[in-house]
Amino acid sequence: MFVSHVASITQGLVTSGRGAGVRPGDWELTVIESNDIDDDRLQPGSRTVSVDRSPRTERHLLRPYDVLVTARSQAVKVALVPPWVTRSVASSTLLVLRPVEREAGLGHYLWYYLTSVQGRSAIESQLVSSQTLASLSAKNLGAVEISIPSRARLNTIAQLVDESERAYEAAVRAARLRRESIRDAIIGANTALGKEQAWH
Repeated sequence: MFVSHVASITQGLVTSGRGAGVRPGDWELTVIESNDIDDDRLQPGSRTVSVDRSPRTERHLLRPYDVLVTARSQAVKVALVPPWVTRSVASSTLLVLRPVEREAGLGHYLWYYLTSVQGRSAIESQLVSSQTLASLSAKNLGAVEISIPSRARLNTIAQLVDESERAYEAAVRAARLRRESIRDAIIGANTALGKEQAWH
């Protein structure tokens, strides 16, 4: 089985030439760039674009559990679109995989597979290299072979992914709070000491 059998694959919103997002308008969208993917996770996009709202542009709206893959970059990046993403589109440097059955846990599994050692190797075998960047077409990504588990296992995998991501986010928040607490304690103590003893 190939990725193209279980997901549609499209390029992100093109805002030049004859692209769907070339006409300006008052519909403001957040644009997800490849730089917004860090550690195989999607960060909030910082760039916005105002385009004409039409069926062509609406088709590019990201949905929860779509999977994003870099189409042009120095390193392959993959991210699962989380439920909190709203009124956002992928940039033209990303490919959007939309599972044929969104609620079946298929998006979760695609993300898990494509971020695994085996999955990354399969993607890299489809890259076309140039002097500066490697590119990946929708056709080549669709040609990546994949074995899909049963529906029951997909649901279990989706639950495990969601639980592990919640645990990951909680650990990151805790680490950030610890770091900030230690930093503020050191700076506070040093400031108090500085009032008593000047630096030489």
